[in-house]
Amino acid sequence: MKHLSNLDKTIQMAKSVLADIFQINTMHFETHVTRTSNVIEARRFLIYYLFTECGIKHLHMKQFVPALKNHATSIHHYKKMKELMEIEPPTEVEYENFRTKMKKEGNNLLMKDYIKAVREMKMVQERLAILKKMI
Repeated sequence: MKHLSNLDKTIQMAKSVLADIFQINTMHFETHVTRTSNVIEARRFLIYYLFTECGIKHLHMKQFVPALKNHATSIHHYKKMKELMEIEPPTEVEYENFRTKMKKEGNNLLMKDYIKAVREMKMVQERLAILKKMI
């Protein structure tokens, strides 16, 4: 099983949350097969989030959103999203709702990681107890 970094987990979570919000398949972030408005808007939200919240530069964006043609597409989507958030309050509200869902999902993920760590710690303690009895 491949170990995912926190950034990779965050990006996967963002793709999943956005796919749910915009009712698309997450594969639309990976492949450029359609230009329907909900797919384009979901990609735009993702690019804006990755740039502003995760610090991913436009030059490297295609590595995380393979559906992009190149870094210029990332720049375009970022600028367009920034503009829309200034002139269309519903877009800003929708983005804030996405951020709220990300925080909630992040907290759930942290709790799952915590529970997993506690279980692993208990298993180690049990193994140590067995080894102590053998000595």
